[in-house]
Amino acid sequence: MAKRLKTAVIGTGFMGRVHLEALQRVEFVDVIAVAGRELGPAQKLAAGFGVEAVDDYRKLLQDSTLDAVHICTPNVTHYQMAKDALQAGKHVLCEKPVTISVEEAQELVALARKTGLRNGVCHNLRYYPMVQQMRRMREAGELGEILVAQGTYSQDWMMYPTDWSWRVDAKVSGPSSDG
Repeated sequence: MAKRLKTAVIGTGFMGRVHLEALQRVEFVDVIAVAGRELGPAQKLAAGFGVEAVDDYRKLLQDSTLDAVHICTPNVTHYQMAKDALQAGKHVLCEKPVTISVEEAQELVALARKTGLRNGVCHNLRYYPMVQQMRRMREAGELGEILVAQGTYSQDWMMYPTDWSWRVDAKVSGPSSDG
């Protein structure tokens, strides 16, 4: 029997919950904790999944039984959290983007190689059934020669003038959100 992996989710927002729900379906992975900037939200989310809550992800990295972390926080935090996790001997699965600069990403790639650890980026849409069907159709030649591809992924999270999200603040989400 393969070793069971122990992981923790860093981030208590929408994506943190998405990762926790997905991890419940993986037979060989045990989630042991949720980390947030504030203990209250971390405790609330962790309670729903029966795991521990901490208010500082660095506390998790000290746990010698922890194998991996899922980084589900605003973009600007990804680099430092991933670097800290790799340096602590933990595998990383980070929500996109892995960093907000090419230089930071290259540093993480080198660090992962040096440590022999995984440093993955989550692109969950690629596993959606409709995306997999399009892939199979393309590979089978059913779509003919593709010259241009254009798509949209419409969401309602900024539908009202009063809506706000860190994703539109370039200081938090990175330069891809500028202007």
